[in-house]
Amino acid sequence: MADISSYIEYFRRIAAQHKEINGFYMMDINEILDGLRSTVKYPALILENLSGSYIASNLDNPLEVINGGFLIIDHLPNPDDFQGEVALIDRMKKIGHQVIARMLYDHLKCEQLTEKAIPGFDVNTVGFEVVGPVFDNDFGILYSFKLEDLLDLEYKEEMWVAG
Repeated sequence: MADISSYIEYFRRIAAQHKEINGFYMMDINEILDGLRSTVKYPALILENLSGSYIASNLDNPLEVINGGFLIIDHLPNPDDFQGEVALIDRMKKIGHQVIARMLYDHLKCEQLTEKAIPGFDVNTVGFEVVGPVFDNDFGILYSFKLEDLLDLEYKEEMWVAG
């Protein structure tokens, strides 16, 4: 089963180690709006909340399928600068591409944090879309992907009160 704290730590580390990413945020709209009132560090990686489902058609190998994603975003100072918008979006796509490449690299290395954070990462599930303008004339690319992990559905009697 994917570990949520490892997932967050993994992307926090990616944001800290990438030379062009200056900020890391969670997809809590209050955190972003508070940051906009103070100082969001752009370009930023904004980690989306996880969602998912269980698949156990024959109960032999139940799976947890996790939908994850992140947004790479930057601020455009002039709202009427269409060429600047296109250049910014192109730059955000290149940074996002490098994040996906790093995820694949780490997944293939089978590092312990990666195994807990992004189990079963498959580059074939990656999708992206342009986002913006959002917040205060920010633009970027939203990346989404699926993770798959074996699910332990073992009933543990000691976790229940007899009754």
